[in-house]
Amino acid sequence: MDTHLPPELATGDRPGAHARPAPRTIADLAQAGLIIEDEGRTRLGDEFRICASRLHSAIKASILSGERNGNALMVTSTKPAEGKSFSSLNLAAALAQTAQRPVVLVDADLKPGSLSELMGLKRQPGVFDMVSDASLRPAELVVATPLPGLSILPIGMPAMQTDLDHRRRPLVEVVDALAAGLSDCTLVIDTGPLLSTSDPSILAPSVAQIVMVVESGRTQRPELEAALELIRGSPKVMLMLNKVSGRQRSAFGAYSYYGDYYARPNAPPPSNPPAPQG
Repeated sequence: MDTHLPPELATGDRPGAHARPAPRTIADLAQAGLIIEDEGRTRLGDEFRICASRLHSAIKASILSGERNGNALMVTSTKPAEGKSFSSLNLAAALAQTAQRPVVLVDADLKPGSLSELMGLKRQPGVFDMVSDASLRPAELVVATPLPGLSILPIGMPAMQTDLDHRRRPLVEVVDALAAGLSDCTLVIDTGPLLSTSDPSILAPSVAQIVMVVESGRTQRPELEAALELIRGSPKVMLMLNKVSGRQRSAFGAYSYYGDYYARPNAPPPSNPPAPQG
């Protein structure tokens, strides 16, 4: 199984690539939250691989059916600190390990402590540079990681609100450009929480798959309903229950997979949503 990046994404084959920093070791990725399995496979790692296997099947079906940006998967949550970026990184790593397509983790969450910052790529050009400069090619911005098959597109530098705004393009157009320019790759896009920023709801129609991370014992049902309402028009929304305490009937470990939320039109929220604390 060849999960290495295409030649044009290999670090040594890009103009000026030698000057671009990148995570040098798996330990560097661990600082950003990657699960390390030094002593064999772990339960948590297996859970992400199970999720990745199901997502790979859905992504493959989207690509074969010709859905818009069928190779693009967006990861979001209802609010901050629910484990969204941790999930994005480990889902991307699991997809790279289990699928036959290389994976590009796209950092599109403008928050302190972003994945790019944790990997030492905070000031590298990336997603938001493409917003202000349509001439940038995705393959020139992607940074390889030491994990075979996995690379990252840094968040880049957001443009200032100045008189240059007329030259900017919507983030949706950037996602379209990424999906087309990296068509041989699976894109895992880490976005902000739905109830905290407009970016994920704006991007939702532009991706074929959405994973919403829900924190067990913390996310309130009204919050979940409000967040899901913002992306109701999206074709496939999958819920991932994070930080489950112990084993539950519907869980296979620390993560519970609810499946396609909108498999039926106007379906209600899951009958067993995370219970509020206290």
